[in-house]
Amino acid sequence: MKFCNRPFDSVYLAPDGEVWPCSWMHCIIGNVYENNLDEIWKSTEAQKARDSIRDGSFAFCRKMSCPFLERDDLPDLPENEFKQSAVASETPLFMNIANDRICNIACTTCRTSIYCPEKGEREKIDNALERLIPFANKAKSISLNGQGEFLANPSFIKFLQVLRPERKEEFQLSVETNGILFDKAHWEKFSHLSKYNIQVNVTVNSLKREIYRYLSGGFDHMDKVKSNLRFLSELRREDKINQLSVVMVVQESNFWEIPEYVQTLANSGEFAVDQITLRPVYRWFGMEDETYWFKNILNPLHPYHKEYLKILADDCWKDPKVYDWGCHNIREAMPHPLKQEEVYRKILSKVYNNEERLSPTEYLKKCVDRLGARRIGFYGKNEFSLEFAKLLKETGVEVFQLTWVPEDCEEDFPKVAKQEFKPDMADAMLIIDFFKGGYWFKDLKALGFTGPVLTVEEFV
Repeated sequence: MKFCNRPFDSVYLAPDGEVWPCSWMHCIIGNVYENNLDEIWKSTEAQKARDSIRDGSFAFCRKMSCPFLERDDLPDLPENEFKQSAVASETPLFMNIANDRICNIACTTCRTSIYCPEKGEREKIDNALERLIPFANKAKSISLNGQGEFLANPSFIKFLQVLRPERKEEFQLSVETNGILFDKAHWEKFSHLSKYNIQVNVTVNSLKREIYRYLSGGFDHMDKVKSNLRFLSELRREDKINQLSVVMVVQESNFWEIPEYVQTLANSGEFAVDQITLRPVYRWFGMEDETYWFKNILNPLHPYHKEYLKILADDCWKDPKVYDWGCHNIREAMPHPLKQEEVYRKILSKVYNNEERLSPTEYLKKCVDRLGARRIGFYGKNEFSLEFAKLLKETGVEVFQLTWVPEDCEEDFPKVAKQEFKPDMADAMLIIDFFKGGYWFKDLKALGFTGPVLTVEEFV
């Protein structure tokens, strides 16, 4: 069976105090602002995440962003070895601490503006990091900070200054940074950790000034980033850090330069880079549908897709330093989001102007009766989805809204998060927002649901 160790030995600390088994698993197992990490690690929700690996469903995993699933890199273990491995460690051995959105730029794949923390947020982060120190000292690996820039927040520097790893020979520190602040002055604040294994991952989405500035949200730090890459390269040559990786988020404006990018960083001799990670753009951080569509050149319907295929054929991908996160995994053809609006108009026309001259509620009542359903769950967060679900509710059927993660209930519908869903909760499931809802056809099956899963078009 395919095995992933993450729920058994790892935690990911997300913003707002949420704790996940890993950053690619839609399953909140607790909150460090409310509970001790030891309680969270032994919680019922943590057990649900582990069970999803044990039963082979991977029901909570983001199959289109996890690098191990994208690359099919998970080990296939014999039954006896699987059972031995599927046991939780006493405390988390691998901690990915990414609970802070603070950053000094506004990359277009992450946000639309500089993030300003709400009142009291910094104090919560400080308190959480302080309470994590005993667990962090016992860990094999600590990773900072996939949500922002760890050097832009003194809380993380303080955390590193008091960190005293107990696993001296095997401890590893991995940091994610945009490179702007990773200079000598900042390095000296935590350089005492150089006796451990340190990996530095620098996200540089372009080496061309105009593209870099655009993808950084209008900030031009190209000269500073290159200077700091040279500084990091010197640390690498001196073995003060053990791995230097550079990351490009591949998208519509930078894929053209991939061959030159690889050549410059891997073979020019100017930089001591161990790995060049080329990663597709994902719809993370609340990215708008239209923004994602224009950035996602893995989509066969993107106007630049054919040009992208030419880049994929370049020999640069064969360079031993290149790590392809999933750039060759062409996505499902997805029309522009406005196409969805056209579909919605046709559905509304069919419901409101039906040949039987029924009211919208009466027409939908016939659709419900045809299914024989009395409890219907739906997925969709846009305006059409919510208004359609309100009409559905007027037929007398029980309606709830399916979400990726736990959220507060809205006035009109109860919400059921993916990790809280049970197969007997609904007679049928309705996918209204097709632009984001395609995952559910496989995910609901993985969660054990055997009833009909319909698009809104099929339903009407």
